[in-house]
Amino acid sequence: MTLFWIIAAAMIAAALALLAPTLLRAHAARDDATEQFNVEIAREHLADITRRRDAGELSDEEYKQERADIEIALAEDLEGTARPAPKAQGGGRWALVAAALLIPAITVPVYLQIGSPQLIEGLPAPQAAAGHGAAGELPPLDELVTRLRERMEANPENAEGWFLLGRTYMRLENYPDAVYAFEKVVALLPEEPAGMLSLADAMTMRDGRRVGDRAIELLQRALTLDPNSVTALWLLGSAAAEKGDNAKALDYWQRAYPLLDQEPGMQTELGQLITRAGGTPPQSMAQLPPIMGATPPMASPPAATNDAPATTAAAADGGAAVTVEVALAPSLMEQTTPEDTVFVLARAESGPPMPLAVARHRVAELPLRVTLTDAMAMMPAMRLSAFPRVKVSAKVSKSGNAGTQPGDLLAEDKIVEPATTTDSIQLLIDHVAQ
Repeated sequence: MTLFWIIAAAMIAAALALLAPTLLRAHAARDDATEQFNVEIAREHLADITRRRDAGELSDEEYKQERADIEIALAEDLEGTARPAPKAQGGGRWALVAAALLIPAITVPVYLQIGSPQLIEGLPAPQAAAGHGAAGELPPLDELVTRLRERMEANPENAEGWFLLGRTYMRLENYPDAVYAFEKVVALLPEEPAGMLSLADAMTMRDGRRVGDRAIELLQRALTLDPNSVTALWLLGSAAAEKGDNAKALDYWQRAYPLLDQEPGMQTELGQLITRAGGTPPQSMAQLPPIMGATPPMASPPAATNDAPATTAAAADGGAAVTVEVALAPSLMEQTTPEDTVFVLARAESGPPMPLAVARHRVAELPLRVTLTDAMAMMPAMRLSAFPRVKVSAKVSKSGNAGTQPGDLLAEDKIVEPATTTDSIQLLIDHVAQ
């Protein structure tokens, strides 16, 4: 109990120290306010006669005379208020004495009645912050996924949690466990195309990128619910091509091609697949130049764009690039929705607050890997390569706005040197903005 009494006494002393200046302070505020008021009036008069002199309304002699009058009047006003400040009255001292007696007399018995002072003696040594290692470093992703798996097994009705777990397994290329997680999603949300597409993608990757019969069934169901699903059209085309049915593959791929107008790289890859199958991309779309040395896309190219690094373009023009891996702490999973916005950005460590590069994603895409480059700069002078050290950050914005607001989920910022950094920067979104 000795430690308890020491802590209690220290807290009471701190409270009294906060009260003492107010209770003992001499009451000279009114006189100070009067002096300030008189000074402000004199300044306004002086500014007025200066303006009139500059406008030719007053001669120099008139100006000097009025200025002298103002100074004399101000001196008289200040002299009238320049009496000694009154001393603090005894009421403040008595109030402080009463507080010193009443605070411990009331708070200590109440705490002993309803509190648990004995727990203070058994406090453990401070631990590292939740979600971080002993040195405050991001824990391994497999540790995070283990925690999330435990939470989901204890709360198996949380479809969003299973979806996030499946995404995490896909990031780790643990496709069998990803299939397990997405099977849970499909069971809980049997009419949700996103779950079917994710399960079909996981099955395809687990089976060596071969689109099996169960995956085809899921893709066809998803396409019925969402006729413009690029993932379903692409994978169904791949399944048809594997079976040698190029006509059917072309039908799916040509339907998907116009839907990729905002994804030129993927559209070009799909155009190459269409050409190899003996078809022609829809003529209504602008023809894109082929990617030199491009390889056929993976089983689910729409999902793969989330993880593809963008260092090639940056290296081509000599710009800087910083690759960032972002994960969400399992403990905050229930505070998000799949559509919440994720911002990954870089700012100069010392410089204007304007972001040098920004990437915008959704919680449904976590964990994700993005590359911030000079090409993302808002202004030519505000690029990653223009600053020796930048601060990289990530957050989940509940409002969808870039500015941080209470309730947003944040990661600890990290300082990097764009010119020399080659390893990925890991950020864990693990605390809530206050």
